[in-house]
Amino acid sequence: MSKDPKSLEYVPVSEWPDTEAWTAGFHEHLMPQSYDLAGKKLKIIFDNGMRIMHNFQNGTTLTWDIEYSDQPDGGPSSSGIQEYKAFEVRPKVFFVDFYKPEYEELVSMVLNTTTGQVVCGISGFYDRQGERRTKTTLLNARIDGFDDAKPFPPTDALVGKHILYRYTARDWYEHVYLNRGTFTWHCLAGTEKGLADTEPTKVLELGKKLYMLFWSETVMPVESFIVVDLEQMRSTGRFFCWDVKPKQMVRQVFGSYATILAESSIEEVLASVSK
Repeated sequence: MSKDPKSLEYVPVSEWPDTEAWTAGFHEHLMPQSYDLAGKKLKIIFDNGMRIMHNFQNGTTLTWDIEYSDQPDGGPSSSGIQEYKAFEVRPKVFFVDFYKPEYEELVSMVLNTTTGQVVCGISGFYDRQGERRTKTTLLNARIDGFDDAKPFPPTDALVGKHILYRYTARDWYEHVYLNRGTFTWHCLAGTEKGLADTEPTKVLELGKKLYMLFWSETVMPVESFIVVDLEQMRSTGRFFCWDVKPKQMVRQVFGSYATILAESSIEEVLASVSK
């Protein structure tokens, strides 16, 4: 990494690059795509009563069919066919991502086909004081047939960790997890070098040392849905936003290699200070 002293200075928001510029190449460390869902039909039952049948016709195309079973007459239904990408982040645990252009809607899911647990992020756009922004709804769900499946639980397992994520040979970011709902990111190298911010986040435990991390950035119109694996020391996920400079949607599936730089127990630190 360069030791350019400018990287140690505050960067005004007016000098931040557009999203398309800094996400270029972020697929460099992406794990190989999985085709193991091909030929499977999975009905996803959401906590809000919605049921969606996903038919993975092959390794890259799925059909979906929605019905609202909580309504007496079955409610409205819709269906479609989309290209998708799936990544087996752990054995039988998949990160699935696909876009519905007719709805301007991105669907990102983590499916555990062994336990039946599912968490889904449904992302779209809304107007915020004249600026187009991204908005994501996170929904708990289960695969039909897994009646006892429990939602992935919130966790504070990342609190106190300082982790470096290398998305490309050029783009390196550090994260410091402050509490269960807040973390700070800082770009150490790459297009966003020197940029930093603190964001609200949501962290779910998907398995042993396996986490879902979601955040919506305050300055940049970016939302990220990521699976972090601290056994394999890598992450897999996606960015999604409306970039106001070129006035276009930016969607990027990405991966990274992770390194734990430091970790501490907040409870132990507070206990030692109070003595």
